[in-house]
Amino acid sequence: MSDVVKRKPRDTSQKRQAILAGAVKVFTENGFEASSMDRIAEVSGVSKRTVYNHFKSKEILFQTIVAGFLKEREELKPVEYSSELPLQGQLKEFAEAELFLIDDPVRRGLSRLLTSTFLMNIEFGKATRGQYEPHTALVAWLNAAKADGKMSFESPELAARMFYGMVEGCLTWGALMSDGATLKLKDMVLDELIAIFMSRYSLP
Repeated sequence: MSDVVKRKPRDTSQKRQAILAGAVKVFTENGFEASSMDRIAEVSGVSKRTVYNHFKSKEILFQTIVAGFLKEREELKPVEYSSELPLQGQLKEFAEAELFLIDDPVRRGLSRLLTSTFLMNIEFGKATRGQYEPHTALVAWLNAAKADGKMSFESPELAARMFYGMVEGCLTWGALMSDGATLKLKDMVLDELIAIFMSRYSLP
């Protein structure tokens, strides 16, 4: 019988999640530039070496947070077009999923962090945002609606950009600036902007 005791591999998932949670707290409180891996390790309750074992740099750690944040949002977006349901209601689901980024105090803080970081470092912002295709689900929905004879447009990408531009301009930015106070008018604003979008792109 062997005297060698096999050690179970350490479960690092909890440490990884602790680092991500600690990093969100540090980044949100101090901003990206003023945050350090030392402080992130301290808040996360792990060693600095452990932080670097999971994330090779502060930039990679930040981009991982962004990826997780945006993945949560994308998972809320409806993917399949329904010919049975009103278009307005389906579009409102897309808008509500977009507002996931700012409809909670913690997520608003993270959204402000992302915005300020990307404004201060344009190239870093381009590199981070360039990893994602934020309009994919809506573009697929628009194409299905067009194939069903319900909508008309030359470019689904442009139509999707216009839709999200209205959502961001009418609700997202105001919520960030007012810490969510403007969201009290969310339903009224969404109904109006969807009506405007439908007047431009829907068919009788």
